[in-house]
Amino acid sequence: MADPKASQTAVTGLSDLKDKIGHIPIIRRNSFVYGFLTVLILYGVFLLPSRGSSGTLDWGRIALFGVLSLIWAMIVFTDELKSEKMKTTMVFSLFIIAGWLYYRYSTARWGEMGFLFFNVEMIQKAWPTLMEGFWTTLLLAVGAAIMSTIVGLLLAVFRSFNNAVLNFFIIAYVDFFRAMPIIVLMMLIYYALPFMGISLSAIMSGILALGLNSSAYVSEIFRAGFLSVKKGQIEAANALGLTPIQTMRLVILPQAFRVVIPPLVGNYVASAKDTALASSISIIELLKAGLSQKSLLANPSPLIFVTALYLAMFLPLTRFSGYLEKKMKASQRQVRL
Repeated sequence: MADPKASQTAVTGLSDLKDKIGHIPIIRRNSFVYGFLTVLILYGVFLLPSRGSSGTLDWGRIALFGVLSLIWAMIVFTDELKSEKMKTTMVFSLFIIAGWLYYRYSTARWGEMGFLFFNVEMIQKAWPTLMEGFWTTLLLAVGAAIMSTIVGLLLAVFRSFNNAVLNFFIIAYVDFFRAMPIIVLMMLIYYALPFMGISLSAIMSGILALGLNSSAYVSEIFRAGFLSVKKGQIEAANALGLTPIQTMRLVILPQAFRVVIPPLVGNYVASAKDTALASSISIIELLKAGLSQKSLLANPSPLIFVTALYLAMFLPLTRFSGYLEKKMKASQRQVRL
């Protein structure tokens, strides 16, 4: 037998819900938002003019469609009561509408997309040059990463000694190379230093420029890692009679490395992407190889393949950096608990 109190509570709750819905303005209701979206879609399919139409009425219909779309977007995104799921759905709907409009009115040669952008024959012809560029890019990225790690770590260690004179020069080094554009630094090293009798190959100039720039950021990353070590542990190491170097090696560095790995990976990815600037000093890296083959074959497929290679190299590293950062934050929360 049903509980009378439970039934009365359910009726009261339903009545309150109806009252709340009744107080929501009609333009804020979900049914109105979805209905408005349906009207927009039907308008776009049946009332928008065809491609090539340029009459006043045609432009008026297009303008009206744009105004209605803006009004619909404002209704959705200015309503704090709308859920994030609904707003996400609306964002994708906007992208679909915009993409469909572009497809309808653009003069792009959609039927030739396969030949223009995904031509396997053109990629096969460009393959040897692209692979040479890939290995050159990899050499620049790895060389710069090794150099920046060594120099940045040494700078951070020396700065931790709190020597005023030493700190002045380290801060000046960091500020200078963080402020200097990498492409300018490459040109200075490759084109200006030979006038002083210092001649470096293009590859060495590229690695040196990337490494010097990246080391300024790496030193600050390591410094932040050192500062994350609790002062009490350093004082305990001093009380045990450890020298500053022993304290750094046995106490600070092991703990700091766990903290600095995520930002270090992100910095290495950023530095590796900057290798595309090396073409300014006549290095045929991956991007330059793709551009040269695009011009030689009169087809952008090699350039599209280069884009895919960049994504294949850097996207996993970017996600890995994010994963490490989340893992580090989780471990820090466990330590606090």
